[in-house]
Amino acid sequence: MRPARIKFYCLISLLVLLWCGNFIALKVCLRVMPPLGVTAFRVSSAALILTFVYFYSRRQRRFRTLRKEDWAFFFKLALTGLVINQTLFVLGLSYTTVAHSALIVTFGPLFTLVFAWLRGQELLTLRKVGGMALSVIGILLLNFNKDFTLQTQNLLGDLFTLMGSMAFAYFTVLSKNAASVYGSVRSTCFIYFAGASMFLPIGLPFILKVHWFCLDWGSYLAFFYVAALSSVVAQLIFYYALRRMSASRLATLTYLQPVVTTISSVTILSEKLTFNFIIGGTIVLSGIVLTQRPGSR
Repeated sequence: MRPARIKFYCLISLLVLLWCGNFIALKVCLRVMPPLGVTAFRVSSAALILTFVYFYSRRQRRFRTLRKEDWAFFFKLALTGLVINQTLFVLGLSYTTVAHSALIVTFGPLFTLVFAWLRGQELLTLRKVGGMALSVIGILLLNFNKDFTLQTQNLLGDLFTLMGSMAFAYFTVLSKNAASVYGSVRSTCFIYFAGASMFLPIGLPFILKVHWFCLDWGSYLAFFYVAALSSVVAQLIFYYALRRMSASRLATLTYLQPVVTTISSVTILSEKLTFNFIIGGTIVLSGIVLTQRPGSR
């Protein structure tokens, strides 16, 4: 295998690990700040870091001036990928467990497939529809007890996370063009600039209410993780990868998240796994893999 190929797969592996750790870090942040504040802090802090990244990159290469339609496009990406997706994702995580959230995020490839079909880029076959139905059944099983009575403590959070996954799928499809035209660094910078301009006025009061000097080291580390690692580093790798693979193929990387994240949540956050979660999770992943098989046409 060529060195360039090895480097690419190492970056992809790092991306998956950063995505997985993001669930744990956000759960820790939610202990000291409400969902809207956490999201505003994450986006605004990432935008501040990316300001330095942008000006450094501008020295290395010359960027053309953005037109009005370019700004409109970046605000559309920020609205779907940051405002809607991140708000629903963090809100969902505050009402459900890390394991549930990581599993539901794997619906991203299904939603990406649907959006690609709506744009005339994919065909929906009986196999794909059957896989989607199987995954939905698996999600329903997550919210039932052993005696198959509905439990509601995680249901609302699961629904929020599911809607956030849908928004991210649409963002992924739209971002394919951004990565090709503007490049990974520039796309990431301007999306977060646009997102911060929308988020900061709303979330600033929540950020200011936190007693920052009274937090423990774990909380500081979690806030650093969501602002710098999962938002800046992971996003730059995400756009780098989008220039070299299809949006649907990149979305399938979410299959790896439930396993790594669930093990982490049990180890670090002491979350408990139920029998229904194991069965439901297996059904969800089976349905998603069924829709993404290479033979599906």
